[in-house]
Amino acid sequence: MPPSLSPLADPSGSAQAAVPPSQAATSLNPLPPSPPFASSQFALNLPARQGLDEVRSRVLADDEGKWDVILPRHSLLMDRGTLLLPSEYEGDYPPAMTLSPWATAQACTRLGIPTAYFRRCPPPLQDAQFNHWAWKGSGIQEDSDWDDEPEAPPTQDAAPERWLLRAKAGQVRGILSQRYVRLDNHQLLDCLLPLLQSRYEVKHLALTPESLHLRLVDPALARDVLPNDRLVVGLHVANSEVGRRAVSVDALVYRLVCANGLIKLVRGRSLLRHRHVSWDEPRFASSLERALGEALTAGAGLIEQLSWAAKAPIPDVDGTLAALVHQGVLTQEMRERVRRALLGTPPSQQETAYGLVNALTFVAQGLCPDDRYDLEVLAGRLLENGFPKPVALADARLAPGMRP
Repeated sequence: MPPSLSPLADPSGSAQAAVPPSQAATSLNPLPPSPPFASSQFALNLPARQGLDEVRSRVLADDEGKWDVILPRHSLLMDRGTLLLPSEYEGDYPPAMTLSPWATAQACTRLGIPTAYFRRCPPPLQDAQFNHWAWKGSGIQEDSDWDDEPEAPPTQDAAPERWLLRAKAGQVRGILSQRYVRLDNHQLLDCLLPLLQSRYEVKHLALTPESLHLRLVDPALARDVLPNDRLVVGLHVANSEVGRRAVSVDALVYRLVCANGLIKLVRGRSLLRHRHVSWDEPRFASSLERALGEALTAGAGLIEQLSWAAKAPIPDVDGTLAALVHQGVLTQEMRERVRRALLGTPPSQQETAYGLVNALTFVAQGLCPDDRYDLEVLAGRLLENGFPKPVALADARLAPGMRP
């Protein structure tokens, strides 16, 4: 690990507080600081040029051993849980490869095999399922929010479906259609670096097998909403090389005391959302530059809303959280974690919109980067649009949980 990088720090940043009267009947301890999701998440406190050099260094190191190949899906064979390439590729690529969890899910979706069922199968049955449907094909498709959608099943006269395999060493990390346009992390950084001014600071990097998340802030756009609680405006940049998500740029408010992040969608969308279906570098760079400027403006407005939220009471915190469970945006487990996180906030904020938003973003720090992003977007939406009307806890228990 380079000396200028340190593992993600304790996110709480606030002392334990007494339980407010409305929660005194329930025995809950404050939520302990969440450990980082993975060793590939780092807190950085560096000027943009130096920080992006560090980020780019890590991205290039992560690129080592990556390779791609496009071939007909029926030419692939699964044997004892490993994927075998056709014999003509011997010597050029590893002869047998494992599939990452993400690649397994993508293969199942493309073949029409229910992913949960496939994972429960013993290896011989997995082999049989994969090999049968890779050869025969299937019209069954699952709903997907991925950046790369499965191709339609070929007709009798159509050319065989071809897959883009994205791999690293001996593991397949993504299975995509041949139409997928590669816009990799190092390409994104090459476009981003010339657009950033020296006033920015790089605060956070998450680099996982599925995605990259990068946070930068402008220290000049900072203010205290409460005493000793400094917020700063910034931007959140994300990408996936394996179809997990599109390239996106969002407005960010970063809470310095605890590293909480709050993400604002503008008119329900990211400021930039570029799917991996085309690549025109000058046009992309122009869109990226415009999104960076809009992010700072939108973030400044979000701080104003947070200032208001510090004075906005939520008398029935339990009922409000139960309503979020009832809507299916929180699970019961997540609700309990948010309640406990509230106990770590100052007593004066435990029943305010500000306190509840910060409890949500605190809990988000213990999630994988893509789920963290989703929960921070939810917190930003609730801040902007308001919290739902409280419901009884009994009603919430009957509601479905958040999609896994």
